[in-house]
Amino acid sequence: MKKAFITTILVIALAVTTSATAGQGNARSEFANKFTIMKRLATSCRSASEKTSIAALNALRDVFFRNYDTLGFVSTSGNDFSDSFQGLCDKMNSDVDKIHNGINNLENSLKVSDPYDMSDKYLNEILRFLLISEITLILNDQHFFATRDKIVSDIEQSRQFVLSAMYLPTAGTNNKDILVLDRLENLLDLAGYVYNEQVQWLMSCSFAVQNLDMTSYTIAGDSVFKGFATNRPPRLYVPGTKDEYTLTGGSR
Repeated sequence: MKKAFITTILVIALAVTTSATAGQGNARSEFANKFTIMKRLATSCRSASEKTSIAALNALRDVFFRNYDTLGFVSTSGNDFSDSFQGLCDKMNSDVDKIHNGINNLENSLKVSDPYDMSDKYLNEILRFLLISEITLILNDQHFFATRDKIVSDIEQSRQFVLSAMYLPTAGTNNKDILVLDRLENLLDLAGYVYNEQVQWLMSCSFAVQNLDMTSYTIAGDSVFKGFATNRPPRLYVPGTKDEYTLTGGSR
């Protein structure tokens, strides 16, 4: 019986993807559907069964951090990233995009909630908990430093090989190989700069969410976060793509 109930919870979570992909209707009505599903999952989080409660919380987390775009709901959780520079960029961007999605979804949830409905209040408190917990996990993650150190080591080994007597370059390529390594090293320095900007942005997010009064908030402009810009966070793009890095963030 418990296994069947847990399966039902997962079906509820997947229903978000199905309904979003099926229609590209009004964004508000799309979120209203998502809000209803999150409320049902939040109710299951209070189950007396530990397995059911955990399954519901995991399903709620997955739905909460999804973003709706022209391709449907896209989850940024559970991805595997390579230890290449591209993988490092993807991980950095995925982390801040996930939090940005969560902030937007928390804002929308607060806007459509009934301030006198206890189940709505309970849902929003869980969403805040999930958002702060996810930020904490990202800030404590050592993936950036481990990957950066590995790439630095690979660059140094490659440079030593290129400069060694064993290296036999084809005509006219000896300088180009060193140039490629130098450019990759410069990109790694840029990644470190952007990463520091992302850390500051994430810390600002955490502070804003923790200090948000969930019972008597007011909407300032189009945001419930007073004095905190919820625009796109700093992201890192690989040169040569259609996107360019901007320090202040911005749309793609």
